[in-house]
Amino acid sequence: MRNDLHGIIYTLSSEMALRELVEHRNSASIPFGGRYRLIDFALSMMVNAGIRDVGVIMERDYQSLLDHLSNGADWGLARRSGGLRLLPPFGLPEAHSGHFNGCMEALRSVRSYIRDIPQEDIVLCAADWAGNIDLNKAVEIHRTTGAEITAVCSEGYGPFPHHRLVKDDDGFARTLLFSEGGPGEGLFSREIYIIKRKLLLKLMDYCSDAEHNHFHRDAIAHYLSQGGKIAVYEHNQYARRITSVRDYYDASMELFQPQVMAELFPEDGLPIRTKERAEASTYYSDTAHVRSSLVADGCYVEGDLENCILFRGVRVARGAVLKNCVVMQDTVIGPGARLHCVIADKDCVVTDGCFLSGSEKLPLVIPKGEKV
Repeated sequence: MRNDLHGIIYTLSSEMALRELVEHRNSASIPFGGRYRLIDFALSMMVNAGIRDVGVIMERDYQSLLDHLSNGADWGLARRSGGLRLLPPFGLPEAHSGHFNGCMEALRSVRSYIRDIPQEDIVLCAADWAGNIDLNKAVEIHRTTGAEITAVCSEGYGPFPHHRLVKDDDGFARTLLFSEGGPGEGLFSREIYIIKRKLLLKLMDYCSDAEHNHFHRDAIAHYLSQGGKIAVYEHNQYARRITSVRDYYDASMELFQPQVMAELFPEDGLPIRTKERAEASTYYSDTAHVRSSLVADGCYVEGDLENCILFRGVRVARGAVLKNCVVMQDTVIGPGARLHCVIADKDCVVTDGCFLSGSEKLPLVIPKGEKV
């Protein structure tokens, strides 16, 4: 384990486009891939890089996040000194609702925590993405270039407004393009940064004095305007930010692509860790027909599955037919039900003979605990 880096993960307000998926949880704790939560990817990235101290800034609807992370033991972060620290959203001295207006306000709420961090460098990242990024390579660039800030970027772009860093001939970025909507000049920022702690504190104080709240638009723009430069690490393997139901559904269906699975969960590479839950093996009856599906432990399958993801404890009754669906933990699908392009949240019940259909562009979401 290395003691020269400290990790901070921020779980800010969930995007409205995630709709029913964030009615009872923060986007960081959305289940993904049959057994994971989205925060597992950011947390595993840090643990795989040897970081032994990680703080998680929480914001509203964080009970499921607390239940999932617990004391950090499943990531090797349960320690008497350091380890995983869960930082509630009420650290500002003024009356505060627990809702932040931007990343810099969230960081200011834990200023005393950041001030007392013993490490020189901090890794900052959000928790609303799925990917397997080798942070060691970014750290190597950060060290060899002597940069104050190093950004993780890629050649791709997101369908949502995003930021792009434009590199100069010397390999450093001195230009940041804001809220780009498609391909263009520069590299797509993955919003993962390695930053000097002292510089971060200065930027936090600048934003506080100027009543600014945003990391890119305010803090990074100010840093670059003062002659700063950002080193860049390019990660061009699979990584997807999830900001809408459509993003979530597309990312889930992409797991059936062998290349995506190989890059997210390499057999001999960096593991994605998650909370352990001991379950018996899944039972498949003689009436079950399963094709191209991901099925977690503890399920009971008697019906037909095609291109489906089943989380732990799901029951699919005889005669039920599911195609292109995501079914979360402990949901029950009744006999003869027909589901197509459906996302069923946890603890749902789909009754006998029910027919539900969405589309690839507009999947149907059954909210957590609903009976249909």
